[in-house]
Amino acid sequence: MHNSAFKLITIKEVKAQYPFLTDHEGFDYFDEWNDEDFFIVANEDVIFKDNFYLDLYEEKEKKWLSNILNLPLKEIEKIQIEGILINGNFTTNGTIINAEGDYGPYVFISGNVTCQSLLLGGSYVEIEGNVKAKELVMSSYNHGNFKCSGVIDSPVFIAEDHYTTFTDRKNDLFYYNDKTDEVDPKNECTYDEDSGEDIISVELRKHLDNPLIETFEELKRELEFGELILKQNNPPAKTYEYWRDRVLSNYRDLKLVPKEFKTEELCNLALNTTYHALPFINQNLITPEFCDKLVSKDGFAIQVIPDEFMTKELCFKAAENGTALRLIPSAYYSEKLILSVFKNGKHQPDINDVPSEFITKSLLVGYVIIGKGLWLDKACKENGIDKVEILKRVIDSGIQYLDTVFGNHFSAEVVDYAASIYNNENHKPEWNKYVQKYKVKFERLGLT
Repeated sequence: MHNSAFKLITIKEVKAQYPFLTDHEGFDYFDEWNDEDFFIVANEDVIFKDNFYLDLYEEKEKKWLSNILNLPLKEIEKIQIEGILINGNFTTNGTIINAEGDYGPYVFISGNVTCQSLLLGGSYVEIEGNVKAKELVMSSYNHGNFKCSGVIDSPVFIAEDHYTTFTDRKNDLFYYNDKTDEVDPKNECTYDEDSGEDIISVELRKHLDNPLIETFEELKRELEFGELILKQNNPPAKTYEYWRDRVLSNYRDLKLVPKEFKTEELCNLALNTTYHALPFINQNLITPEFCDKLVSKDGFAIQVIPDEFMTKELCFKAAENGTALRLIPSAYYSEKLILSVFKNGKHQPDINDVPSEFITKSLLVGYVIIGKGLWLDKACKENGIDKVEILKRVIDSGIQYLDTVFGNHFSAEVVDYAASIYNNENHKPEWNKYVQKYKVKFERLGLT
């Protein structure tokens, strides 16, 4: 949707037309802007239809922006936009969305803001007038900054770990600000030890249309979609197709799906995207066969298997299909399992994941043979094991392992031992190959 109120102008022009901005803390906060880069500017009141996105650096929002500015997407991708300036009032019937918590453009609005909801994250936002939201104002995560010189008027106002300041507020339903002491204790979150999440107050949840929303993160995701979330505004009913699209976009949204739409088909769609969806599916769908199938597809799925379905056989299957040792319950550890994890892992084996009671000479030999044994020296010292003895055992296992030994554990002692085994007529061609490959190391120790 093209909106002719917005124009692209250079930062050099912004400084010339609005010189007072250069004294504002958020303007070029990190001193990284170039005068040739751009601001989106509206030098008048703006009435906008639909959601307004502040995450201008994301691919989806770039496409949206190309429509707003009536410019080809290729042109948008070529330029750097550092800020948004509205010299007047801004009104939209949608939500103003800065979902990215780590960064965002600088935003300056000289007048009042009227919207459905306002979600702020990593942007530095200054509004000189009042903010009136139909539903909710939420600022979240400490990389951002929000300064409102007027009144924040919204039924719900949440400032979660965010630098948010304002002159006054009017919030009839709920207020939470974890950087002040003026919050009603009944509005505080409670920590859930099982999930490790801060659960939002029942005082807020009783006003939400979806009773399955339990955390600020889940609430933010609703706002990212521009949804109406308060019961009092009678949000439109959702369909199965709506929830299917939500789940395919973010598997965590499976947790928010009402019971009547949370079908086996939908749960399987989520699991086909990622095994991390397992904690959110209907528990009656989880069976030993189901877990076996999940781990057979990806060994890393072992980390989400419920305790009651965990078995020795399943742990070995996870090891065979690639996983990390730390994801397997230690009660199932054995030397055979550990070596299987090392052998089939997608990354270099990490001996630091192995408890000391399992660090044996035979395990360390396998560790070097399977990988490079990068932490061998540390493991041997901590467990009182002779490193040279381990390397000699590796050398005894076959001439093909000289590559690992010479490449990562080269010393005169191991070379002398290897030569005593392989520098003979039976192995001469292969021995010479390794001597040539590591010629520099041999010469450095005067072994040639």
